Amino acid sequence: MISYIKIYFFVLSAFLITVSSLYAQEKTENKVLEIDEIEISFKGRNAFDPDEIYPLIASKEGDIFDIEMYLQDVERIKKFYFDNGFFNVVVDTGLVFNLPDVEVIEKFIITENTRYRYKNINYAGIEKTGDDVKSEILNSDDRMLFPGRFYSKDTINKEMYRALNVLFNKGYATALSNRPEILKYETNDKKLKNKVDVTLTFIPGIKYKFGKTNVTFTDKQYNVTKEDILRELTFSENQTYDKSEVINSELNLSKISLIENPRINIEKIDSVNNKIDFSINALIKSKYDFTPELFGYYFQQAFYLGAGVSFTDKNFFGGGRVLKSSLRFYFHSFQDNRFEYVNSIYQPFLFNNRNISGTWNIGAEYRLNEISKLFQIKNSFGATYSLPDYTYINKLSSKWEINSTKIKLKEIQNLDVNYFTSTISFGAIHNSTNNIQFPFAGNYQSYEIEESGLLGRIVKNWFNTATLSYVKFTNFSTAYFNLTNQNIKVSSALAFKLSTGVIFEYGDNTLLVSGVQIDPDRVPNDKKFVCGGSSSVRGWGAKQLGIVQDKNVGGNFVLESSVEHRLRPFLDSKNIYLRDLGFAAFADAGNVWSEVKKFKLNEIALAAGGGIRYYTIIGAIRFDVGFKIYDPQPGVIGGSNWIFGSGSNLNDKYNFQFGIGNTF
Repeated sequence: MISYIKIYFFVLSAFLITVSSLYAQEKTENKVLEIDEIEISFKGRNAFDPDEIYPLIASKEGDIFDIEMYLQDVERIKKFYFDNGFFNVVVDTGLVFNLPDVEVIEKFIITENTRYRYKNINYAGIEKTGDDVKSEILNSDDRMLFPGRFYSKDTINKEMYRALNVLFNKGYATALSNRPEILKYETNDKKLKNKVDVTLTFIPGIKYKFGKTNVTFTDKQYNVTKEDILRELTFSENQTYDKSEVINSELNLSKISLIENPRINIEKIDSVNNKIDFSINALIKSKYDFTPELFGYYFQQAFYLGAGVSFTDKNFFGGGRVLKSSLRFYFHSFQDNRFEYVNSIYQPFLFNNRNISGTWNIGAEYRLNEISKLFQIKNSFGATYSLPDYTYINKLSSKWEINSTKIKLKEIQNLDVNYFTSTISFGAIHNSTNNIQFPFAGNYQSYEIEESGLLGRIVKNWFNTATLSYVKFTNFSTAYFNLTNQNIKVSSALAFKLSTGVIFEYGDNTLLVSGVQIDPDRVPNDKKFVCGGSSSVRGWGAKQLGIVQDKNVGGNFVLESSVEHRLRPFLDSKNIYLRDLGFAAFADAGNVWSEVKKFKLNEIALAAGGGIRYYTIIGAIRFDVGFKIYDPQPGVIGGSNWIFGSGSNLNDKYNFQFGIGNTF
């Protein structure tokens, strides 16, 4: 009897569902349904969050409902899970109709089931390539596939690409790979259950050497020679073929500003002598450029808008040498602006070494600020040595700067100060950041030491001038972390900064002019450290922070640190203007002191705030508002040290900031 009742209710339920479906179909016939909501839910555990599933779905809220696209979305989700080792995933569907509003809710109910892992990883076809090749494929730290890890189609493809690159870089220029073979175990053996074997098969082919490289010129040649082109190549004839050397050589060629889109092409593969000949078709651009300029620039944390014109000779007296003459004006305020004329010569292959480049800058600058008028003749020589990527230090630099300066102090009438400075600096840089516009991995460190006074003290005895003696050390470090599970469209990143600098004066730095003593411990203003501004502690304006006598001048010791969360939530938007919009939240700490011995922990200023970013080809255009969380020198206007302390005046507890490019 009970069985008959169950059958009766089952038939009745089926009948009611059918009638409801027909009714819904009748009511919605000839009507267009809009997707009101898309719901993703899970049965049991879930390895992925709904936010990682939504981008897979082509249908969007507000779109017209399309049953075929809905079913395709189900297949997209299944494929995503299958490619990540969930071979038995189940994706159920459900539709909820809102007939009065002509809307529908799309539901995806996901049962992931067990995720498969690798049992055995086999590399076939590399047996005869040599121990060095096999070792780099099988034992490299860059290897991505290991027994016990979760199956991932994307990781398998990356591993095949990595192994192929090893073959390409070891002489096997025509190496190929077959589709990977995946063997799925169907067994009750616990050791083999939910496991797969992966076999990657390669066809290395013949091991080749570099042959000849022929150079041809398209259209005008100016005074560029074949030797100028060939010296940029990092490989030579009869050397074992290495694809990475071809890529590095193309990068070197791209640095020659006269050559447009340089490419090194395979001209001939000689399978008898096992050699590959190459060709370079050099398309030479115009030798001269005359360019108007509009830019933003930072001097001592203050932002200047600039305009100017520049003339460029891209092959000055041959050899890839570049001459650039620029006339520029920088504006910060009516009391603070600069005018400069600079000639710059860039010399590649300094000392006949492709890893060393040199620069020579000579020019003049006129500067007007709140305390002085300055005219300066500047002359500097610099050299940069680029190291291989696998070394921790990527770049070494040195610079010798000679300046002759005349200052007219506004506070003292009819008094000019002349001084001569000769500074020598050495720097080292480590850079492993992965992206200039929106870095989300890697780190950057720079170290620089600068000395002034050794040569200047000799000149001081010859001419009626003064000189300045000091040693300056600076360090700037950043680190970046990806907060999303993607490596291509990264929308969230965390950035850290730590910056320190210290100046030690030595000798007699007194500037004695016409019997008047001008500051007994003077270091050039543009060499001192200042604090506050759009790339510093952002609760303060430029040069508004410091435990110093004059904040505009700065001090001899600085300490700054920042943490910033950067977010780009609209990367998948169809609106190309909305796609580049971003936001940031930050916390800054730091200050500048007159001397390192006067540093105190309770004088470290704290700021926090947020801002808007718009990412362009010239960098992020940013607007920030920073709040003074802790002000070590609140003064009468600020009212209290803490932002919400007793008697606090909020009108003096924030600053608006504008800048171009990332803060760090």
